[in-house]
Amino acid sequence: MLRAFLILLLLALPVSAEPRPQGLLWAETGLPRTLPLQIKSAPGRDIYLVLRDVATGQDVMGGYARGGAFFRLLVPPGRFELQLALGAPEDWQGLRDLFGPGTLRLRVTPPLVFGVTGYARKSGHLIDLRDLGQITQSPLGICQDLLLDPESVSVEPDTPMPGVSPRDPNEIRDPKVPKYRSVSRICD
Repeated sequence: MLRAFLILLLLALPVSAEPRPQGLLWAETGLPRTLPLQIKSAPGRDIYLVLRDVATGQDVMGGYARGGAFFRLLVPPGRFELQLALGAPEDWQGLRDLFGPGTLRLRVTPPLVFGVTGYARKSGHLIDLRDLGQITQSPLGICQDLLLDPESVSVEPDTPMPGVSPRDPNEIRDPKVPKYRSVSRICD
């Protein structure tokens, strides 16, 4: 009797909401994820997003953006359809039920193209969802430059200097090989 009462009591308790995730949730691709997708959103409206490969129809990756917070994913090269599910943060019920019956579903058109263009520009997209009546899409690129390390090519002076012993003019030294470091920056 006591066991039946405890079971009924447990069934009567409210189901706890699933904790809100953040960032990349899953990825089904072997390609390197190096190209930027940034989402701007309004506070109070979280977003679950899925990138679907246009060529294969396969879902490639999924992420969760908290409303109003900075959100950027690195995605693989390709042409993708961006599918969105939006809802109140407190309504999040997990990947199967999303935000429950109040889930708003959107698709960004045309498909987004991600790739490397030019010499060293990683082309991505910035999607602004702050005003759902006027969703905007703009290019977002990460450019890479090589900067010379000046210490890698510094040489000893040929003229005598105080405190420096003169160099043997018959000595042939190996040339110094310049060293570079890669620097990335937003270029759009």
